[in-house]
Amino acid sequence: MSAADRHPLRDLAWPVVRTAQIAVVLCGVAASMAGSLVRHAGRGRRERILRDAGAVVSAALWRLGPAFIKVGQMLSSRRDLFAAAFCEELESGLARGRAGGAEEGVEIGSVASVERHLVGGVDAAVKTIHPTAAERLRVDLGLITAMTGIAGALLRRSGPTLRHVVHEMCASVRRQTDLVAEAAALRRLEDLELVLPVVFPRVLDDASGPDVLTMTWLPGQAGGRRFADPRRTAKRLVLTLYEMLFVNGVVHCDLHPGNWWELPDGRLAIVDAGFTYELDDEMRTHFAEFFLGMSSGNAEVCATHALAAAAQPVSPEHEKAFRRDMEHLIGSITGLTAGSFSLTGFAARFFAVQRRHRAFSRAEFIFPLMALLAIEGQVKQLDPGINFQSLAGPVVLRSIVARARAGR
Repeated sequence: MSAADRHPLRDLAWPVVRTAQIAVVLCGVAASMAGSLVRHAGRGRRERILRDAGAVVSAALWRLGPAFIKVGQMLSSRRDLFAAAFCEELESGLARGRAGGAEEGVEIGSVASVERHLVGGVDAAVKTIHPTAAERLRVDLGLITAMTGIAGALLRRSGPTLRHVVHEMCASVRRQTDLVAEAAALRRLEDLELVLPVVFPRVLDDASGPDVLTMTWLPGQAGGRRFADPRRTAKRLVLTLYEMLFVNGVVHCDLHPGNWWELPDGRLAIVDAGFTYELDDEMRTHFAEFFLGMSSGNAEVCATHALAAAAQPVSPEHEKAFRRDMEHLIGSITGLTAGSFSLTGFAARFFAVQRRHRAFSRAEFIFPLMALLAIEGQVKQLDPGINFQSLAGPVVLRSIVARARAGR
C-alpha cells in the first residue's frame, strides 16, 4: 500500500479492529486452557496440559493469520524457551500447507502471488505482494511485539531473550514482502549451482523492482512428487542446506515440500527465497565449530561455541553445569548409527540443557537449527539411514579452512 493510497482513518481503524480480533481470540484461548486445567487437574498431568496448550495456541494462530502463523512456526523450534511437549504440538499444528511443485500457472500464498507469463520471450514466474499484505504485516507484527513485551515482563528468567528472539523473527517475517531483498538472496544462492546439482530461479533484472520480482520459471512435477533415486535426493538436499549454512551464508529457512522438488535430470529445483536468513561470519563460525564438535564427539568444543552464541552472559556456576551436561549429551550420541541418530531428538535435549542453565541462544544461532529441523522428516522419509553427521564433516572442514585462508 503506497503512502498516497493510505487514509488516516483507515490507518487508525485497522489496528483497533485487529486488536479487538486478537482480544477475542485470546479470550477463547484462555477459556480453552481453563477447561484443560480443570480436566487434567492433579499430579502427573503437566505434559497433557502443555500439549493442550500447544494445540489451542496453534488453532488460534491459524485464525489470526499469516504473521502469527509464521512467528508461531519459528517459536515452535525454541525448545530452549518453552517446554518440549508444547513445542511439539505447536510444530505439528502449524505444519499445514499446500505442497507445491506442480505444473500450474498461478500460486496464491498468504503474502504474495506468483503467476506464469512470457516476459521478453522468457518463460517467467512473476511474483507480486498482495496489495494489503505489507500493511497487515506491519500492524500484526507490531501487535505481536507489544504482546511479547507484556509476556517478557512476566517471564523474569527468559523474558529479555524472548523479546530479542521475537524481534528477530518479526524482522524475518517482514522481509518476506521485500522483493528486492529476495532477489538479492536468489543471486547469492545461485553460487550453489557451481558445486551442487541444484537450480534456483534466475532474476530477470529488467522486469523486476520493489513491486515485482520476475524470475525464470522452473518446471514442476506434474502428477505429484517423484524421485528416481530417493537416497541420492536425500543426500543432495542435506548437502545443499549444509552448503548454505557453512559456506554460502544465506540459509533458506522454508524448505517445505512446496519449495523444492526434483527435475527430470536429477537436479533439485529450489524456489521462494522470501524467508531466508543471512548468517554473519561470526555466527557461521560458531555454528560450524559446534556442528564439527558434535560430529566428532568433542563436547568441550560444542559447549564453548554454544556459550559464545548465548544471548547474554552465563554465570560461572551455570557455565560449569552447562559444560557438564553437554558432556553427557554429546557422549550419548557419539558412535550412534545413522538410523539411531535423531537431529530432532538431539535438538530437544540440547534446548533442555540451555533452558536449565539459562544459556539461551541468540536468534542467529537458532535459524540454522530451524532450517535443519525443517528438512529432517522429509530426508528420513527418503532415506531412513542417512547420516547427518558424516555428511556435515567435509563441508564444515572446507568452510573452516576457507575462512582461515581468508583471515576471518
